[in-house]
Order: sequence, then structure tokens, then C-alpha cells
Amino acid sequence: MIEKYESVTGGCFCGAVRYAAEVNLHDAYYCHCQACQKLTGSPATVGVLVRPGTLSYTKEEPRFFQSSPFGKSGFCQNCGSPVIWMSPEDEEWANVYVGSLDHPENVVPSKHDCVESQLPWHKFADDLPRNRSDDDPELMKMWAKFGLSHDGKPL
Repeated sequence: MIEKYESVTGGCFCGAVRYAAEVNLHDAYYCHCQACQKLTGSPATVGVLVRPGTLSYTKEEPRFFQSSPFGKSGFCQNCGSPVIWMSPEDEEWANVYVGSLDHPENVVPSKHDCVESQLPWHKFADDLPRNRSDDDPELMKMWAKFGLSHDGKPL
């Protein structure tokens, strides 16, 4: 993985929500979790982590929905486009949805996460690492903090 942050801009479909941030375009990831599937209406999302302290909104801010005990999703209240996911406790931990970037073609995914929820018909012809939720110690620690098991369900 290349450790290089680049300045990006992006926003929602109608242009009401706009942001600027620094992200590592070479460290994007596919997320196959059921929450991402439901929040975006897609079989998987592609997100890229935002460098802490670099996110700013240049037009309207998104409206947030508490999508889990440890996450909130930001979307445009006009057109409904999802643009960001972040921790409700620590707004320094956030990722933007790659489709909301002005230049998503510059993104290079590096892995697949939460593959235990991958839909069987959604196939990828790549050799990227595939990680189960319970393979991620940080995710397990965060879920345990909120009384959730390895699959995000209550203990």
C-alpha cells in the first residue's frame, strides 16, 4: 500500500453537499457488510478513509443518520445521496464513499472487508485480500465496546 494522502473534493448527486478532504487513494476498500448494503442500496460500497482533521464541508453539510452504535451515515437531505460514514464518538474517524468523489477513477481499492456478508452473485475477478469482520481486531474491539458480537449483533 502506498502511504500518500492527496487532496480530493466531492459531493452528492444534486451538488448541495460538497466536501474537501485528504485521502489515500491507494487504500480504498470494498465493504460487503449488510449495513452498507442497506444504506446505499448496493451489493457493496467502496470507501476511502479520510486523513484526520482534513475534512471540511464547502457547501451544505450532510444530514446524519445513526446507522449503528458505532457509526453514522451522512447523506444529502435533498437528493438522498450517501457521501460519508463516520464514528459518532470520534469524528476524526471517517470515510467518504468513492462514488461521491469528483474523480473516483483515481481510486485504487486494496482489499475486500466483511466478506461473510458478500452476496453470492456479486463476484469480483481480482486477487485483493478478502477479510472477514472477525479478522479485524480493531473492528472487534469497537463492536465489543458497544456490546456486539463478531457479526455486529447484540451479545
